[in-house]
Parts: sequence; structure tokens; C-alpha cells
Amino acid sequence: MTEPVPSPKRHSRRPAPIPPADPPVDPLAAAEEAAAAEAARIVAEVPAPEPAAPDTAAPEAPTTVVRRDFDRVAVGSLRMERGGIGEATANSVELRMGGIGRLDADDVFVQWGGVGAARADKINVEWGGIGPAAAGEIHVQQGFASSIIAREAVIDQGIVRTLIAQHVTIARPSLAVVVLAARVEGEIRALLDWRGALALGLGFGLVAAIGRALRRHR
Repeated sequence: MTEPVPSPKRHSRRPAPIPPADPPVDPLAAAEEAAAAEAARIVAEVPAPEPAAPDTAAPEAPTTVVRRDFDRVAVGSLRMERGGIGEATANSVELRMGGIGRLDADDVFVQWGGVGAARADKINVEWGGIGPAAAGEIHVQQGFASSIIAREAVIDQGIVRTLIAQHVTIARPSLAVVVLAARVEGEIRALLDWRGALALGLGFGLVAAIGRALRRHR
């Protein structure tokens, strides 16, 4: 008996499937991604900043407004209204309708007030009065000053008993009893100039000497 002969296998003519290709790589996107990763790593490695230490510096002295009486005041800036102070020390002083017995400051402004004695770099008096004053610059406008010793003095319709300064400027007619100045600008009515003051001083000295001699002989 004859055995059957197996038929040969038929090969499919369909082509084998091609695996999908990897998507193309964008070099710019890859560079940006690498840069972002590196930046994140650097930020993670940076330690957290320590909290700032509190500022322990002492604050500047605030402006003080005074409306009542004080014996002594020492502040950075002083503004005074309708009050009285026996002695004050400050950088700047603004005095309105008040009084200060003794004042030591850098910049002083007085309006409708009075100061017994003052020493400052700059003094400005308007419709007020001031006693003995020593200043680098002083301006008296429609006010009164007892005795002034200054480098620069400006008198504007003011009255001064004794004025000693290097340079005196008279803005409008004013009155002074004794004026001793190296240079005077403007018109001022002085009862005594430096010659009269010298003669008056010599006269007082002579009278005092005669009085002392008479007391010795008694």
C-alpha cells in the first residue's frame, strides 16, 4: 500500500510587519529638559537662608511737642506750643507762644515766644524776644534781642540793645543801642557806635575807680 505524500507548505507572500521606529529626538527640547533638571538639582542643594537678626539699633529721638511746663528737656527735635521749659537741649527747636529759660541747640526758630538765653548755630526770631544770644547766624525780624554775639546778623525792623558781629545786615530801619561790627550793610539807628561805646566804657570805669577810692578813704 502506498503512503500518502504530504503536500508542501505554502509560504505567505505577505511581508513581515516592520516594527515602529522611535520618534525623532528634538535636540532643543532635550537641552531645555537637561537644563531644567540641573537647575532643580542646584536649587535643592542650596541651604535655606537664615532668618535676619532683629534690628537692635536705638531709634532716633522723636519730635516732642510740649504744651505744659518742664524743668529740663533733652531731645533730638523739639516743637513747643504754649508751654514753658526751664532748660532745653536739642538739635532743632521750634517755639511758638511759649518760653524757654536757657537753650542750647543747633537750629532755633522762635515766633511769638521768648528765650532767656540761647546758644545755637542758627537762630531765627519773628515777633518774639531773646535775651543774650551767641550764634553763628542770627535773624531778628520784628522782634527784640538783648545782646547778640554772632558771625552773621540780620536785623529786619528789630530792636537790639547790644550787637557784636562780624557782618551785620539791616533789611529795614532798626534800632540798636550799641553796635560793634566789622561790616554793616543797610541803615541802622545806633545810639552808640564802637567809638561811643569805648568812651562810655572808659567813663564807667573812671566813675567806678573814683567810687572805690572814696570808699577806701572813709
